[in-house]
Amino acid sequence: MSGVSERIDHFFHITERGSTIGTEVRGGLITFLAMFYIMAVNPLILQEAAGPELFGQLVTATGLAAFISCILMGIYAKFPVALAPGMGINAFIAYTIVIAMGFTYYQALLVVLISGIIFLVLTVTGVRKKMLSSIPAIVRLAITSGIGFFIVMVGLYNSGIIIHGEGSALQLGDIASPGVNLSIMCIIITLILWYRKLWYAVLVGVLFSVVFGFMGGQLFGWDTTIDGTSLIPGVGTAAISGIVSMPDFGLFGAMFTEFTMFDSSLIPAFLASAVALLIVDMFDTAGTLLGIGQLAGIIDEDGNIEGNEKALQTDAVGSIFGAVAGTTTTTSFIESSTGIASGARTGLMAVVVGLLFFVALFFVPVFSIITSACTVGALFLVGLMMITSVKDIDWTEPVNIATAFLTMFMMALSGSITDGIAFGLLAYLLGMLVTKRYKEVPLIIWILGLVFLGYFYLTYGIIPSI
Repeated sequence: MSGVSERIDHFFHITERGSTIGTEVRGGLITFLAMFYIMAVNPLILQEAAGPELFGQLVTATGLAAFISCILMGIYAKFPVALAPGMGINAFIAYTIVIAMGFTYYQALLVVLISGIIFLVLTVTGVRKKMLSSIPAIVRLAITSGIGFFIVMVGLYNSGIIIHGEGSALQLGDIASPGVNLSIMCIIITLILWYRKLWYAVLVGVLFSVVFGFMGGQLFGWDTTIDGTSLIPGVGTAAISGIVSMPDFGLFGAMFTEFTMFDSSLIPAFLASAVALLIVDMFDTAGTLLGIGQLAGIIDEDGNIEGNEKALQTDAVGSIFGAVAGTTTTTSFIESSTGIASGARTGLMAVVVGLLFFVALFFVPVFSIITSACTVGALFLVGLMMITSVKDIDWTEPVNIATAFLTMFMMALSGSITDGIAFGLLAYLLGMLVTKRYKEVPLIIWILGLVFLGYFYLTYGIIPSI
């Protein structure tokens, strides 16, 4: 082993954890391939809020946030997990905070920044542990499952499989059109590979749809648009403009230069959104890091995950940097488990993933041809995996049933993660109050209930004026 290799091995504790440099590099490559879809999916979702003209800048912001966060995770926390702008949270920012609530994209980035700062402070001070332990399991499980339903709905709608109904709220789209057919094929291919438990299910689903759709568009003139955006790769708004280009950092710092103060009537919605985002990020990060740590076997004699606190701090810093870069909350990806399964055990894996995201920054034109029809399989699969949390819910308990049902379906049907959490939490508090179990509810939950009541009253005017 050369001097450089020895220093790398010593710094990352590679031999100590039963791995090799080659294994870590391979694990990083596999992890990147399992999660690279975020370079296309995240900009496709966020352009709904920021505008399609910023797609290239959103790709750059996504890759930049992932690059810096992964490098920091590997070098500072030495933890084998990769980070990138999170699924579900990006849809929350685009469809709830911007489109539904009326904030600008730059104002929404302030929500991301503030929640990241609070997350960091709570982690450093140790308050985060107390908060997580005080939130009832049913609320945590319902939120995770609800976000899964929300992501699936976003994917189905953006790909044209589900559309606004005539005489009903929703209905099937034009499933005979080439674009919607491509969307359905993407889901089918992804599911078939997932059924076979193949780690590259999402990767192949995206690549197959891009190649097949591109050939159809060029050879047979396929073209289907949803709200003016093409579903066919290489056609119309998704026309190819090259392969390699310099990254466009136009969104970096734009939240400060382009920010305008919002109307005071939006303050309750702003605060409620920040609280909702903080809760979602804490659950998502804690669950992912615990799962990855256990899978990697990096547990000390007391049963604690090695490097967990530093990993949580890195996750929070990544969110702060992501907002500055111009994208949504950066979080730990469960796809890191593919690298762990291949033998990776150290932070070197995260560094490799980060370097690959850096390389991807120079291939923005390639990502511009990837349409919603090519990424619906990824959204569908991520949503399905999150929905599986329902199996841990006690469906014999009425309070649990109401809490879970309202959380999940209000998220999906209202198009708002904030509203879903609010309805579910208030249903839980009502149930505990009526069943005289209110003493079992931690004070922080009652405070959150009051916050969401104030949000409903000030935002929607739920109490009619006389």
